[in-house]
Amino acid sequence: MIIAKGERLMEFVLLVAISFIPVIISGSLLFYSTSTLSKALSLFLFLLCLWQIDIAFLYANDYFSKELIDHAFRIFRIGPILIMPVMYYFAYYLVERHDELRKYHMLFNKKVLLILVGFSLVVYGINFTKIGVTSYALVPETTFAPSHFIPVYGMLNSTFIINVLLVFVHTFFLLGLTLKLHDAFFRLFYSKLVFGSFFVFLNGVISGFGVLPLYFSSFNSILVAILLFLGFFQMQSEQLNVANDSLVKQSNLLEEIMNINPNYLVVLDKENRIVKINHSICALLLISGEQMMGMRFSNFLKAHQLKITRGELQKLTRLNGEVHYIQWGTTTLRYRDKELYTLFYGIDFTNQKQNEQLLLSTEKSKVIGELAASIAHEIRNPLTTVRGFIQLMKEKSVDSQYEGIMLEEIDRVNEVLRELLLLAKPEANDEADFHEEDMELSIHHEVNHVRILFDAVAAEQNKRIYMSSSLPSDTLVAFHESHFKQVLLNTIKNSLEAVEEKGMIKIKLDQTNECIRVRIIDNGKGISKKRLARIGEPYFTNKDKGTGIGLTICFKLMNDYNGRMTVKSKLGWGTTVTLLLPKKS
Repeated sequence: MIIAKGERLMEFVLLVAISFIPVIISGSLLFYSTSTLSKALSLFLFLLCLWQIDIAFLYANDYFSKELIDHAFRIFRIGPILIMPVMYYFAYYLVERHDELRKYHMLFNKKVLLILVGFSLVVYGINFTKIGVTSYALVPETTFAPSHFIPVYGMLNSTFIINVLLVFVHTFFLLGLTLKLHDAFFRLFYSKLVFGSFFVFLNGVISGFGVLPLYFSSFNSILVAILLFLGFFQMQSEQLNVANDSLVKQSNLLEEIMNINPNYLVVLDKENRIVKINHSICALLLISGEQMMGMRFSNFLKAHQLKITRGELQKLTRLNGEVHYIQWGTTTLRYRDKELYTLFYGIDFTNQKQNEQLLLSTEKSKVIGELAASIAHEIRNPLTTVRGFIQLMKEKSVDSQYEGIMLEEIDRVNEVLRELLLLAKPEANDEADFHEEDMELSIHHEVNHVRILFDAVAAEQNKRIYMSSSLPSDTLVAFHESHFKQVLLNTIKNSLEAVEEKGMIKIKLDQTNECIRVRIIDNGKGISKKRLARIGEPYFTNKDKGTGIGLTICFKLMNDYNGRMTVKSKLGWGTTVTLLLPKKS
């Protein structure tokens, strides 16, 4: 008898031990993952454990009192009861997580979840009363199962049956949602969850009606727990692989973006060693990026004579003799508040510096031109009067030789004044002698160069300059580069001064009647008909500081090269300047 009781005790301990296997797996899930899904799955396995402990106590009739078994059965019955809202939660989680299932939100939402949890708690409460569980009946020992208790249910046990039916309903709903998932990894895992749950629940119902021994469901729960555990980690592993592939692609993309960045970039780790360096700085310093990896930043700066002075430009002369003006700087990068990096960057201001020098040179020429024009104009007026009187004196005194000498010297002064006027405008010189190779230029290159020259000024004044062309990129015109640039500089400068803030200037290039046509179109205030009639007239200007000779020189240069310049304008609409240039044969 004592041996029989000992064997029965071992059977109870074995059933309890088996029941704890899902809990161990549940703890493993939470140890490796704390996501919402892993928490829900752990709760499911924990309730499965309580369900199997509940069954184990029904087999303890030989060594526990009936009262203790009754209390334990009612307490641990929370496992099979609360599994119902957990199954609903899995469906609710899918609908919330996946966009393709959002249309089922009316059926699966938080409000319904709370109602189902409340219903299960009511069922659990009824379980502690006589109308839930009345008493226990002893099932005698058989070949396949020892003797054990089975509960005798009360009149409201129907609530428990409804709870069980809802478990199956939610499992079928979960299956339907799983089949509609686009994510293959989630679909595979949830298929295993549905299959395992349905298998355990169906086995539990069959065992409850005595078709199979009650303890069969304990062994089945182990299989299901292991299946879910492997399925979950398979899903996690596949998702991690996809995420890793995505991160690798993103890393390659970011590295490519870093390499095509025209700025000079060097990334340093917390020990100030180089971990990334882009192609731009390698090309600037004529170095290999691979050789720089791991080098201390101080050694890198010393080797290439780089100076980090915030806000100042460093003049850097490359090995091939090219001069660059670069502004260096550093900034701190913090990755997830753990890893600290430093970005050393350089911005190349070489083109801007060259443009500034060109603009400065242009401004100097403008000042000299204004001064020369002013001096020439002021001297010529009284000189003309003096020459007139000397001419009269010469006519009255035929024998005198002094008047002729004086007239020759006055003409010489006029010639000097003409040269002074052309000092800042050498392009207006008729007698300029150029070689044949100088008499051609690429229209695209020159127009674009001048446009870039004015871009900074236009941006500073909140104005825009656009360029469009229907010409082949290798189109040449018969014009000297400096002369054409002078015409274009004057014309665009006038347009830029004419447009208001947010104004726009369009430069259009095309071909008409065997000539290359350049049109400078602005949406400025326009020119009145009275002023338009005098465009190109020497010293005619409405500008406070203008000389009135800029457009005169432009018209003259166009005529000298067998070209033509026209100006059309309308007050309030803007102005269009058209340059017709001879095409290089």
